[in-house]
Amino acid sequence: MLDKMKCVCYNNTMNSIREVAKQAGVSAATVSRAFNAPELISPATHKHVLETAERLNYRPLRTKIRKESRKFPASQAETFIGFQFFSKTAGDLLQANSFYAPILAGAQAEASAHGMHLLTNTTDRHQLELELPKMIREQTVGGMLLVGTADPDLLALFLKRVPQIVLVDQPDPTGQHDALITDGFGGTLAATKYLISLGHKKISFLRDNPDILTFRDRLRGFVCAHFEAGLPIDPRLIVTTQCEEEVPAALQGLLCTTDRPTAIVAANDSLAYAVMQVCRILRLRVPEDISLVGFDDIAYSAQSWPPLTTVRVEKEQLGRLAVNRLRARLQSVGLAEDMPPITLQIPASLIVRQSCRPLS
Repeated sequence: MLDKMKCVCYNNTMNSIREVAKQAGVSAATVSRAFNAPELISPATHKHVLETAERLNYRPLRTKIRKESRKFPASQAETFIGFQFFSKTAGDLLQANSFYAPILAGAQAEASAHGMHLLTNTTDRHQLELELPKMIREQTVGGMLLVGTADPDLLALFLKRVPQIVLVDQPDPTGQHDALITDGFGGTLAATKYLISLGHKKISFLRDNPDILTFRDRLRGFVCAHFEAGLPIDPRLIVTTQCEEEVPAALQGLLCTTDRPTAIVAANDSLAYAVMQVCRILRLRVPEDISLVGFDDIAYSAQSWPPLTTVRVEKEQLGRLAVNRLRARLQSVGLAEDMPPITLQIPASLIVRQSCRPLS
């Protein structure tokens, strides 16, 4: 292993750094990277910045040896990227997750097509005391895909240490980072309008975590569909639990009443399966007694009984687009103008199967 030299600038002012940046046509941050983390910029940019610093007689005042070893040559740093999955529970395995495994497959395929190596890691989304992945501690990767929902404190730990990131299936309310999300609003709007077109007026919305931002978008789509149709919303029909374990009890309390809804929109397919299970316990039939729509179109939705009407998320496409965006960010490091963060919203489409019927 090679010891990595880390130069730390202690000039009396920052004007010299700014002057180097101005003359080199790069940002001050890129000048800092040239001395502190050259593996994060291209070899050509690194050479250009050092030559400009030499010409301007700019020198760091002292250096120190960094204890971490460099796993890969600096010229290869941007070919290694990370895939950090924030799991729902400690036992939620990425490769077995019916929603996120296809995203991983798409990311792996796209990375391979561009000669990049994708390193994966899984962290419980609620785990606050953690050791950051080795790929970050050793600065093995030039950037990362942060995939799924994480508690804000946990997400902040990664955002502070990863030079280039793209959030996947997690919007960034601050607007400071790239994010790829599905059109949850439009998807749920279409699903709810479909149920209304079948004659349903007492429609329930089910979600199991009020803090998930993507679920909030889906709830807004549900509400907007009612507004457009001129239908009032009974607050009792919007069912929100704090965790998945509370869902059966909440559903039984809703469906055991004589004034139960005639249709349910679930925030994802897993919740739709929970509705099917409770209906079986209560001897209610889908769709004869309750029409049902899910969201995500995971692999099992077409094989459920009845086959589930749901909103399709293009999961592999999310993975591919995320890698392409991260690759673009890595290639932009060292350019005169920084690449501004963007949010890409992927369209969702309603897939009609047999879990809904017209209300007679």
